[in-house]
Amino acid sequence: MENPILFIIPGACSLGSQVALEWLNIPYQVSVTTPEIRQSAAFRKVNPMGKVGALKDGEDVVGENLAILLYIADKYNLGNHCPSKNGTRQQVYQWLSYLSSTLHPVFGHFNYPDRFIAAEHAENLRSHALERLHTQLQFINDSINEHGYLLGKEPTIVDAQAFGLLRWTYKAARGENLVDTNKYTKLQQFFANMKAQKAIQNALAIENQHLELLKDSKFAGYFTF
Repeated sequence: MENPILFIIPGACSLGSQVALEWLNIPYQVSVTTPEIRQSAAFRKVNPMGKVGALKDGEDVVGENLAILLYIADKYNLGNHCPSKNGTRQQVYQWLSYLSSTLHPVFGHFNYPDRFIAAEHAENLRSHALERLHTQLQFINDSINEHGYLLGKEPTIVDAQAFGLLRWTYKAARGENLVDTNKYTKLQQFFANMKAQKAIQNALAIENQHLELLKDSKFAGYFTF
């Protein structure tokens, strides 16, 4: 039986899906992609859009991180990492949609404004994006519960995906902090809780190719075409 293969870019939002695979405690592989790989014919058979995250699980192929997380949750038993009782599953859908359609774009507008607007207006877009980012951080901060997560007493796929995005506040593409998050005290606790998770530590070690740091991981090696 083939191992699931997750295609990633180090530092990208595919981290949430990788954390979910760690929680499954099953053998899986990771392919660390480059622009050349993502434009190759072999990868385009996995995701015709040439994007990550992308997951190949036997004959099943899934693109987009939101879809990958829900695919993993539906096919495998994630237990409390994707609760389905008492209306919580609806909250999972809502949060994943919010992270994908609201939080993720504001980082793109801030980091790469010239992709969306003429160069002479790029800094103005960045300024507006930073204001919007603060608004989103405050919303997330206020939504973190007494256990330090967005849902429940244990981290869920929502928290995994949120962490994959929110880490960009302290490690931006340009190598500097985007924003001082110290005033968001509940968010600081969220970061601490997630960084203490073995699944997070393993996913980051695999992403950065430091396999000597793995602890009780079923990681089955790097995939290459």
